[in-house]
Amino acid sequence: MSEVTDAGTAAEGVAVPGRAGGEVVGPPAWLAYETAFMEEVAEACGTPGGRARMRRVLSSAGMVAGWELPVKVARLVPRGPAGRLAFGAVAGMFAAQTPSVSAGRGGGGGRGARVWQASWGDLGWTVRRAEIAGVLREDSAAERLQRLARQTDLAGLVVECRPLVARVAGEGVPVNWPLLVRDLRRWPERRVDIANDWFFSFAHGGAAGGEVEGAEPAGVAGGSEPSGDKSGSLIEEES
Repeated sequence: MSEVTDAGTAAEGVAVPGRAGGEVVGPPAWLAYETAFMEEVAEACGTPGGRARMRRVLSSAGMVAGWELPVKVARLVPRGPAGRLAFGAVAGMFAAQTPSVSAGRGGGGGRGARVWQASWGDLGWTVRRAEIAGVLREDSAAERLQRLARQTDLAGLVVECRPLVARVAGEGVPVNWPLLVRDLRRWPERRVDIANDWFFSFAHGGAAGGEVEGAEPAGVAGGSEPSGDKSGSLIEEES
């Protein structure tokens, strides 16, 4: 039997600002909880010691050491192995970047600018932006996404995702950290849908300053909820 945890029920009341078109906006309701979690991670990474500790959360083998999380952050991690791995892994990936990125000083200022922007898409969108910026070759970028799509379990996905995220985020390519948390958490049940979302976001993702001409905005950039999931940010406890 599964049940909704406190982590999910708090989502509707979360308001984390970002910037889109010069106006301060919050994340969509279905992404609010993950955004709040990543803001707490960013706060914890605000000092060299905090950042060093958070980096130890995710090992090179893709294992999560939950005891390295500050209690304030750990309280926001949902129960169940999938939630713990997804939330912990992305926290570790975020902390592994350069101090300016990890501490949130590279996103234009403001709490929301650190981890989320209304114009940012999913991981496929990020990889496309990395290819446009010359961080990844087009053939290499597509191959990396295909390797992710072939991962049938979350642990394997984390192992494959970690170096890719390190590569693109380390070069300053935007990563929608809350959406990455959400996609990883849902991977065991929605792997095909999420992989398809990433592929089409990669195919239609735009250059800096806008989308590809004639293409529909993809993922969060278009303001729509990916994969047709209408469950909002409710996090289910695994039995």
